[in-house]
Amino acid sequence: MCMQEQKHIEALKEVMETIDFSIKDNRGLIVYQRRLTAMLSLGSQHILELYLHKINAIKPGTQLKHEWLKMEEKNLEMQLAGILTKSLSSIPDSSYIFALAKKIETDRNDLVYGSNLKNDNILREKISIFLDLKKFIEQKIGDII
Repeated sequence: MCMQEQKHIEALKEVMETIDFSIKDNRGLIVYQRRLTAMLSLGSQHILELYLHKINAIKPGTQLKHEWLKMEEKNLEMQLAGILTKSLSSIPDSSYIFALAKKIETDRNDLVYGSNLKNDNILREKISIFLDLKKFIEQKIGDII
């Protein structure tokens, strides 16, 4: 395993610990709204980069920006063109994978910088989407952590 992949795995361990810790806290998810949202965004970025490394679709030393994940597919493809070694459309299941990441990234800034939510439904949904993304990627490349 290369150093780059290890960096992604360490970040994903931290994301999973944050999810686990926040779910188990009796005070609920809302007290973790900002941290959890930021960590899920970070996690989706790292899991996508790890996947792209594993399938040799990303140039060494380049980085996927979390802001790109909320873009429409056409704009995303233009942004990724500089860091990918192949076209986005040639990457298996890229539309599905990036659609999940987009759901995680949507409303990220409002959740991180805005007011507290009234209930934790959005946070639960984002956790679920992240876990779906992780599971899907693991089906492609094997267990990550």
